[in-house]
Amino acid sequence: MITHYAACLDSVKIGRGFEVFVSVALSVRDRATITSFEEAVCDLPEVVEAHRLFGEVDYRLRVAVADAEAYERCYTNKLAMLPGVAQLVSHPLMKVVVPRRAGLNSA
Repeated sequence: MITHYAACLDSVKIGRGFEVFVSVALSVRDRATITSFEEAVCDLPEVVEAHRLFGEVDYRLRVAVADAEAYERCYTNKLAMLPGVAQLVSHPLMKVVVPRRAGLNSA
């Protein structure tokens, strides 16, 4: 079943060539905090994917910005200010080994 169609954009040409995976641990895991966090994340254009996880880390975000300086601004002014955040760990992307495969939805 087809859920949607998508175009693959050149991230460098659209000013989003610097990607970082961000592991997020929440300070509190109650329904209100989770809802507030998820709503706030959805409003950040820099966050191109967000996944809720089992285990030590509560969320994994994929953030796409122009460069390291833009990521520092996003981290300081947006990510660190998200509701309920206890810890953020940044993992800058070195290279894509297996690109997103056509036909597979990440959600």
